[in-house]
Amino acid sequence: MYKVLLFGLLSVLVSCAKISEEKESNDTEVSFSAEKKVLFQTWRETQCYYKEPPFGIFLVNRNDSIQEEFIKTNGMLVEFDIAWQTDSTYTLAFRQLVANPQGTSLPNGLDTLVRKCWMTQVGPTSYIEAATSNMTSHKDTIYTTYIRPEKKLGPMMSR
Repeated sequence: MYKVLLFGLLSVLVSCAKISEEKESNDTEVSFSAEKKVLFQTWRETQCYYKEPPFGIFLVNRNDSIQEEFIKTNGMLVEFDIAWQTDSTYTLAFRQLVANPQGTSLPNGLDTLVRKCWMTQVGPTSYIEAATSNMTSHKDTIYTTYIRPEKKLGPMMSR
């Protein structure tokens, strides 16, 4: 059971999305780019979640430099350093395991995990993320849909 959970956690940790390129006229592109930039920036500091069957819901608390992921099913809290390269691309690097109340064992090498992420199909309440990781084949891209709830997720991850 724990091995399956750990494999799932590792799979989830390598999620993100590729950016789609859109071609429009110069006038529309300038206006669209400004609006799009503001929309992308709203995802830099936010609370959101994603679902990863069979592991359940992962709550995400993100600021400009740190992303926390809380796994509701087992209470594990993992912290990542987040470094933004552009408005839509960033890297996540494992920082620390903050809480592991069930003592779940983690995969070897997790402390070296770095994943490169791209945001696409970005909207006000969701986006798709594609990611590659230093712990998987470069051909493996994992896609995850992040959802921002109407209400804040609460203080359970804020320190």
